[in-house]
Order: sequence, then structure tokens, then C-alpha cells
Amino acid sequence: MSQDLKLLRLRDNCGISLECWGEGAWHPVATDQQFRRAFHGGASDAEYELDSSPVGPVDVAETGEAGDIDSLSFEPGQRAVILLPGSWVWNGLEMVPRAARRQSSAVGYMVEDQLAEDVDDLHFVCEPITGDLCSVMAVATDKLRALKVEIERRNWPVVTAIPEYRLLAGAVGESAIWLEDDRAHFWQGAGRGLSVGRTLAGVVAESLFVPGDLDEAPASAAAATASDDAETSASLRVYGVPTELELATLQQLGQVESVGEMPESRWLNAAPGVIPGNLLSGPFQIVLQTGHGPWWKRPLIAVAACFVAQLLFFLAAGGYYSFQASQADKAARQLFTDIFPGDSPSADLRRQVNGYLNQSSGGGGEFASQLQQLSQVWGTGSAGDLKLQSLRFDGNRGELVLQLRAPSLSQLDTVVNKLSSGQFKAELLAANELEDGVSGRIRLR
Repeated sequence: MSQDLKLLRLRDNCGISLECWGEGAWHPVATDQQFRRAFHGGASDAEYELDSSPVGPVDVAETGEAGDIDSLSFEPGQRAVILLPGSWVWNGLEMVPRAARRQSSAVGYMVEDQLAEDVDDLHFVCEPITGDLCSVMAVATDKLRALKVEIERRNWPVVTAIPEYRLLAGAVGESAIWLEDDRAHFWQGAGRGLSVGRTLAGVVAESLFVPGDLDEAPASAAAATASDDAETSASLRVYGVPTELELATLQQLGQVESVGEMPESRWLNAAPGVIPGNLLSGPFQIVLQTGHGPWWKRPLIAVAACFVAQLLFFLAAGGYYSFQASQADKAARQLFTDIFPGDSPSADLRRQVNGYLNQSSGGGGEFASQLQQLSQVWGTGSAGDLKLQSLRFDGNRGELVLQLRAPSLSQLDTVVNKLSSGQFKAELLAANELEDGVSGRIRLR
């Protein structure tokens, strides 16, 4: 038996109960009142007041002694399959095109004439058999919705829900009967099943397993012939202990093979990786959660971490460049104060400097020409040895006064001579010796 798969079962005998398969038998599982009421939304509360056993939410009168009641637990990585009462699920054969198999409403309207309920209130599952021939199952949407809510509320790792009679499904053409105390489950080899009361077992077997008397047959003649041949040649597998009358009825239909193994154990031993006939599909599909939360939790955390990291990077970059901009603005204002000591920098320093340039250009362009000549001289000399301490321009006189610092007086005279070689005349107004050089004031006009 696969240790990674646990088999559960819902029973609908005068109320909903839950059982778990283990050690070759079904064991009742403790459930609360909300669990049982979930599957009877239209029932009155008085119907469930009888279940008031002091041992918990499970009715001891139905399940046995209080010690027989188990709490449901799962090992890490373990998954579960839940069996729904076969009377909840209608099953039939229908030719369904491949394009319509995943459309529950489209499949429903194909079998609408075979159902007693409104197709809008049912959920349909289409399981292909051969070609376009499919086994169609229908179950009430309110029951599936209640099942999904309870599974998610309890965080059970349930991956599949199938009707009870699907345990009997084997190879195509193999038919089987499962006889329990009060229920009988049938599986017709063509690909359909049903569950009825035990008292109706003989009548239903005669209608299902007599060749040519099937309620529905495969659409094509070839498929019908193959199905009939399989029914007549294959033996009828019987699980459980039939009465003498039931055994006589079944033997009239063909060869009867009594199977000693329990269908639950046989199914668990042969359970495939992908279990066919899963009713929890479409809007009722269960999204399993791990011990760390839903599957999307880790990707969401990774995306959020990347977003926060990127936001912090942008904030740090913005702070750095803002600091650099403030330092550049401070240096520009200091340079403006050095050039124009008689004026203070305004908020828009660029416009203020442009105003001075336009003013000097209108007055003959002396300031611009003097700055150009100063830049030429500065480029030809040892600019690293010279330091501009201040610069002042008098627009009325058209003269530019510089305060320079040089390593020696001779180097200061060289600058004066170079400035005088152009269209403007330069003269050294004053010079003061310093500890590490000479500071001189030069006038250019």
C-alpha cells in the first residue's frame, strides 16, 4: 500500500460522517458540526441536534465506541483521496468532441435529457475512454463547493475526489460489483458506474450486465460490438459476500469471480500518479499549501524583496546625487562671490550670471574679451602654480581686477606681461609676500 496516499470516505447515512481507511478497515474520523451541516445547506438545524455525544463532534451511536474515533492527521508530503457517496454522482456514456471536454456547461447540455436536475446546478467531468466516447460524471455544485470549503478550512492535502464506484474501475471491458452491508456499487466495463441500496443489487445487475440490455451503448457499431464481446467473455468480479439469491442472480449473467481482496486495498496498491475521474476540477480545484504557506508565497516574497531593494537603491542614489548637486551649487555660489564681491548670489544663479554677461556685451564686450584673454594666458602658463583669489569687473570703467597668488614675484610678472600682449593693457597694482608665495592684484583694461 502506498504510504504517500491516504484514502478518506464521506458517508451519507442519516447525516454526513467521515472515515479513513487503515489496517484493512474503515475508521471513523472526528468532525465538527459545521462539517456535517456544510453538505446540507437547506436542512434545518433541528435535523442535527441529535448528534450531541460527549466525546466530540462524531456521533458515537453510528460509529461505535468512543475509543474508535480517530483524529485525522497527515505526514509531511502525504496526499489524500476522498470518496464521495456514489448516489451523489451520476455517471453515463456520451460522445463528446475533444474541444468540449473541458467545458463543463457544454458537456452538461449534451446529457441534459438523461438528468433529472438542472444542468446549471451541476458540475460535469468528462473522462475519455476510446475516441470521442467519454465517461461523463455529474455532481451537485453546492456539494462540491462545501467539500472544497471544508478541505481548505482544515488544510487537508486532498488532491482528488472520486465516487465510490470508481474504486472498481479497471481495464476497459472489466465489470465489477462491490457489496457492502447496506450499499451496492457497480462498474460496467464500458466505462460507467453507480451506487444503489443493497436490496436493489440484483435488479440493477440484470439491467447493467446483460448484453444488449444496456441503457446506453457506445455510439459506433464497432465500439458496441467490442463492449458486448468484453461483457460476455470477461468474468464479473464480485467484492464482498453476496447472499444466495444475489449469487444466483449474478451467475445467471455469466461467470462470477469472487475476489477476496478488499477493493480499497487493491485500488491503493494500483493507484496511478494521475487519478482519473477527479471531480475537484475547474473552479473546485484544490490548491495545496505547504508548511511555508501557499505555493505563491515564496515568489511573492522574492518579488517584494526585489522591489524593496530597488527602492532602497533609488533612494540611496537620489540622496547621493542630491548631495553632489548641493556641493556643486555651493561651489558655484562661492565662485560667484569671488568674481562679483559687491553682489550676492540670487536663487537663480544662471540667470544672474547671464545678466552680467549681457550687460557687459551691451557695453562693448570688454568683460567677455578680457575673460577670453585671461583664459588664453592661463592655458599657456603653469596653471597649477597659480590660484585665482578674486575677480572683479567694473562695467563703468571697463576694467577687470584680478587677485592672483603665485609661487614667486617673477612668475607674477610673467602673467602680467602675457596679459599685456593682447588688445588690453595689464598692470600690477600691488604685490604682497606670503609664507608660501606672492599675492598680487592685477588690473586689465
